[in-house]
Amino acid sequence: MLNRTIFWIFIVMLMTSCSRKISNPCENTNPQTTIDVNSEAIVCFESIDSYDLNYTNKKNITINGELFLPKVKREVYDAVIMTHGSGGKRRYHKKYVDLLTDSGLIVFQIDHYSARKIKYDKTFSKVSGITFMNDAYAALSLLKTNTRIKNIGYLGWSQGGVGPILSHFKFVNDLIPTEHRFQSAVAIYPYCGFTFPGASETETPLLMITGADDDLTPEAACRNLYSKFFRNDGKIEFLSIENARHGFDNPFLYFGFTFEKLPNLMVMNLDCTLTITNNGEIQNMNGTIINTPELSEFFLNKCSVKGVTVKYNSKATKITLDKVQKFFVKTLTEE
Repeated sequence: MLNRTIFWIFIVMLMTSCSRKISNPCENTNPQTTIDVNSEAIVCFESIDSYDLNYTNKKNITINGELFLPKVKREVYDAVIMTHGSGGKRRYHKKYVDLLTDSGLIVFQIDHYSARKIKYDKTFSKVSGITFMNDAYAALSLLKTNTRIKNIGYLGWSQGGVGPILSHFKFVNDLIPTEHRFQSAVAIYPYCGFTFPGASETETPLLMITGADDDLTPEAACRNLYSKFFRNDGKIEFLSIENARHGFDNPFLYFGFTFEKLPNLMVMNLDCTLTITNNGEIQNMNGTIINTPELSEFFLNKCSVKGVTVKYNSKATKITLDKVQKFFVKTLTEE
């Protein structure tokens, strides 16, 4: 009887999760150029629709973010911009919204997908992590138009964790058409397959949180980044959580799932390690420019083996929530 109940609960969860229609709240809506922090709202704003940081002949796009406010009102706020992974906005992100607003922070949660007519991306290549990063920096510029918002942090998951990692490097920030910078950044089970010269100047404090058993975005690449740059004024932190897999903070994955066709990004050779060129293009260490979904999918297949397991882990979730809350309070609100 118990097994049957669990089965039907799972079926209902699966149906409600996968039946979402693509609805774009910003369709036929002019983007806002300023933001108000007196009430919670869906905010339409303009971003650059680019696969990389080279903006030549790239078009603008109007996307949306949802503004969440702390219950305790203040004259001046700090804030966190949240960016989802390849699965899009999910219910489990709400516990981070609640965690951060309860800590007195504004939260601005970006929807990267609805304006691009994407439901979710099983190929991990329809858009890039840098597409998400461009949206996050556009949101940063928008929030900075309000003088009541002071310091702003950056929080991303999986593919959405690429931007927080790249924001650590000054020359990458300098490629983006804004003078604003994130005060700090957190990447949760991110893709870390980028590298830069050891002498690269860093600026945005970065926390990477990985699962030791993650076989979708294995933590080895994140360890490599940490080992290379941890001496730079203590601006980079790395937390590996034992027995944690990809998606460890998503209760929908409570029973665990194995997907035979999803890529395990375990290959770390020159073809599969990326960097950013001086003109903002994504390039592997063998010199190939990767600037389209087709090229990205080709190298994704070349740089992976098939088969990954994802699973919820309540202990890992608790550790992560605690670490994220303390990190942002320290880096955003403490003088």
